[in-house]
Amino acid sequence: MKNNGKSLEKTIRLIQETLKDSENTKIFNNYKIENESGQKREIDILIVSSINDFEIKIAIECKDCNKKVPVKEIEAFQSKCDRIKEINKKVFVSTNGYQADAINTAKYYGIELYTANKLKQEDLKDWFLIKQIELKIEPEFTAPILYLDTTQKVLDIISKGFNGVVYREKVNEPIKIESLLIETIYNNKSDIKKSAIIEWIKLEETKKDKSFPIQFELYVNDLYIKPTENEKIKLSRLESSVYVKFVERNATILSGRIVKGSKESDITKSITVDVGGNLKSDIIIDKNEEITLFATNENDESQKLKTLFTYNPKTKKFNEE
Repeated sequence: MKNNGKSLEKTIRLIQETLKDSENTKIFNNYKIENESGQKREIDILIVSSINDFEIKIAIECKDCNKKVPVKEIEAFQSKCDRIKEINKKVFVSTNGYQADAINTAKYYGIELYTANKLKQEDLKDWFLIKQIELKIEPEFTAPILYLDTTQKVLDIISKGFNGVVYREKVNEPIKIESLLIETIYNNKSDIKKSAIIEWIKLEETKKDKSFPIQFELYVNDLYIKPTENEKIKLSRLESSVYVKFVERNATILSGRIVKGSKESDITKSITVDVGGNLKSDIIIDKNEEITLFATNENDESQKLKTLFTYNPKTKKFNEE
């Protein structure tokens, strides 16, 4: 029984993205191209590149089914390519291999055959250990520092009797500083996480599973404190730190494949991992064991991830890539 093949097409396209070594090379999926009679035919994956000002087009056909590909599929692909004179090279990718006559026919037509076998979950876990870390925000803060628009003399007086609450303009109900801190963290989770990752990288290995503080600032223009019933002092800024911790958890692996070319030694591996929030990460491992990461959003659009910086624990310095 066939499925829609989109997962296989995506895997092959991402693998080709990792192999791309020139800005002149473009990779398209589900590309419609005109044949000699002007009719548009769809190519699962089309690679367009240039060598010495000559344009090269490679057509890749993907079949994700639970049986070996029969000869009629090879002949149909050849027939489609025959009528598109711009195609210079043909590649066929199957999930479960090929019937003997299909292999012989592919050789006759010069079609290169690949297989992309699916892996079972238990095989994936044994084959490639992936761990994820999750940020936990602890209910613990450092004592906040309040910046008030007043004199040092008044600040000294306030510090002796401050009751830990502030007020918002036009709202007479008191707001606890702790509630304000929690609200600030909730509204800035993304920034807190980015800062936490940077600080976590710098930690010694023995401390990476411990809680550590992340400093943050809150600039305000509508808050004030009331030293007395009839007095208002404007609060301009607040500084504090929240304690966070990264917790290791097993990755949610969605799928994996081993892709083999015409030479059995040419092996590429792919793993798709659920990273939460309708996002996925695709990991491509080439024959040299080099890893390329892709982020995929809820619309199934993938983007190659780049290394922004590296950290040297010996020098305790970050280096931009």
